[in-house]
Amino acid sequence: MVDEYEVMGEFHDLFMRDAWERLRPALVGAFGRLGPGDAVLDLGAGSGVGTRLLSEVCAAQVVAVEPSLVHRAILTARVADDARLSRQVTVLEGRVPEAIRDPAVARRRYAGFVCAHMLGHLSSADRVATFEAVGGVLAPGAVGLVTVAPDAGLDQAATYDDLTEERALGELRYVARYVPEGDAGAYTSVYEVYDGDRLLRTERVTGSFEAVDAARLEAELPGTGLSVADRPVTGVVLVRKD
Repeated sequence: MVDEYEVMGEFHDLFMRDAWERLRPALVGAFGRLGPGDAVLDLGAGSGVGTRLLSEVCAAQVVAVEPSLVHRAILTARVADDARLSRQVTVLEGRVPEAIRDPAVARRRYAGFVCAHMLGHLSSADRVATFEAVGGVLAPGAVGLVTVAPDAGLDQAATYDDLTEERALGELRYVARYVPEGDAGAYTSVYEVYDGDRLLRTERVTGSFEAVDAARLEAELPGTGLSVADRPVTGVVLVRKD
C-alpha cells in the first residue's frame, strides 16, 4: 500500500498543532482522571503530536499504534527524546483493525481510546471492524474520543476547499493548501517552501479521505459494543463501552 506520508511526513507536524490544541479540553474531560495504572489506546497515532498531548492531560500508559513508517519513525524519535514520554508511551506498528487483535495490543484492557484525524482513511467496513475490535479490548464503561466532520452531510469539497495554512521556520515560509479533486473524497495536498517571495520547491500529494460525520459514525456503531455517549464540542464524539 502506498504511504502518502512519504512526502507529507516532512510537513505534517507544521500544520497539526492547532488542530490538536482544539481537542485539549475534550481530552481532559475524557481522560484527565486516569492514573498510571490505566492504559489508553491511540489509534493512528501519526507522528505523535496528539500522543504527546494525550500524555500531558492524563497519567495513563499510552499504546500508540501507527502503520506509516515515516510517521512511526518521527513518533518513536519524539518518544525517545523525552524522558516522561519514554516511560509512558509504547509505540507499535500496525494497521487497524488487524493491529488491535495483535497480542501486543489485545493483552490488556483499556480505560479509553483515541481515534483522531484518521477515521476517513478507513472504508466503512474497516471502520465497523475497527470499532468491533476496540470494543473487545476496552474495560466496561471505557470512553473513546473520535473526531468527525463537524456538520452532518458535510462533503469533502466543503472540508478542504479554500483551506490554506502558513508557518515560518527560521528564514523559510511553509504554505499548505488542500485542494478537492473531482472524485468524492479525493484531494491533493500542495506544500510550498519559500525564501522570502522566492519559491524554493513544491510538493504535491494526492489521496483520499472520507468526511465521516457524527450521524454516519453513530449508524456504524450498533453491534460493536460501543455507543455514543456525548458530543462535547463540534467535530468530537465520545463513545462508551456498553
